[in-house]
Amino acid sequence: MGLAAETAPAARPSASRPALLLAVAALLALAGLAASPYAHYLSHDYQPSSLAGQLVALVLFLAGWTLMVLAMMLPTAISLLETVAKLRPEWAVARRIQLLTALGFLAAWAVVGYLFRVFDVSFHAALDSLGSTQPPPNMITASALVLAGGFQFSSLKYRCLTACRTPSSFVYRHWQGEHSDRDAVRIGTGYGWSCVGCCWALMLVMFALGTMSVVWMLAIGVLAALEKQARMGPRLSAPIGYGLFGAALLVACFG
Repeated sequence: MGLAAETAPAARPSASRPALLLAVAALLALAGLAASPYAHYLSHDYQPSSLAGQLVALVLFLAGWTLMVLAMMLPTAISLLETVAKLRPEWAVARRIQLLTALGFLAAWAVVGYLFRVFDVSFHAALDSLGSTQPPPNMITASALVLAGGFQFSSLKYRCLTACRTPSSFVYRHWQGEHSDRDAVRIGTGYGWSCVGCCWALMLVMFALGTMSVVWMLAIGVLAALEKQARMGPRLSAPIGYGLFGAALLVACFG
């Protein structure tokens, strides 16, 4: 089955309300964790010495990272989820396809969170082994902001942003219809990796700040959503880049 089912008159399950409700719930959960005694587990700066402690910290960090992705990135995938709902006329099947697509999308970002964590632990371990002083947190954040600002002007950013703004292309590429569940996961994962290519530098900023900064989370999430869904989105890349450079300067001087 291809895209012919798009013309079926049956009502389609909406993606906007569930996605926004999940995003709000994730923000509230992160705000609650920030005020709890377990907040340090969700910071990339927390690196226990024991193997068991490291595993617990990794699991809890990935849980916090997933909540952050739900809050910041899932709303940017609403167009894709609305598109895949048109693939099957049955309401329950269409909803299941939406769910599996969202899970594929989140899986791509979960891998990115794990890679960020591995790089961060390895970087700090290398500094410790060399006897080097750990860089100040504000300089790490400022460096991430500069990198994110520079990436806004790259050709990779432009190509991935263009792909993210046309979610139907992922459906045409991956939807065959014989195995709809598997196709849905492939669509979500493919779109997720394209989103990673578009927004990884912004998420690196969040990683440097930690998963507890709700204000930064809202700001970056809104910027990502505008870039990917607003009509003026492609024209926002350069202003956002200059804004990130300015934020880096402020953090370096006053952070």
